[in-house]
Amino acid sequence: MNVALLRVLFTHALLVRPRLMLGRSAPLGPRLVDPRHRTVKWFLDLGRSFPPVYPVTLPTEDTILDEHPLARMLDYGVIAPRLPALYALAAATLEEPRLMTLLDAGVPAYVWSRAERPLWYVGNTGAHLRLIARTTGAHLRWPPSPAGRRGVVLHG
Repeated sequence: MNVALLRVLFTHALLVRPRLMLGRSAPLGPRLVDPRHRTVKWFLDLGRSFPPVYPVTLPTEDTILDEHPLARMLDYGVIAPRLPALYALAAATLEEPRLMTLLDAGVPAYVWSRAERPLWYVGNTGAHLRLIARTTGAHLRWPPSPAGRRGVVLHG
């Protein structure tokens, strides 16, 4: 649910404040989410982000790491560095201040308890996410996940 919510909020923000969401690439924002074009599907199609079979039998970490790489780049490289600003914009635009309670210390918290917060960081793998964030004018605010593919903790 966190991913679905943040992508819907991000899609809306690309229309109302594209510079906040894409930096210098802001002119692309409204076109990317125009429903007359196929690109809006990239943001709202969650079929490549959720497991194909329920109930999920894999550990949550493995399920997150199995997310399609393009979806993970969007979630962690473009949207995640902007979550506080994104939720604040949505709360103001929708006149719903309680929306801010769905973010806990910069981490989506719709259904996750504070103890489950580390799950959010599992998908933040790869230096390419920092590059994508910088390209769109943002900086990742946390170190890359220590979890490698298949949830193996990398030592270093």
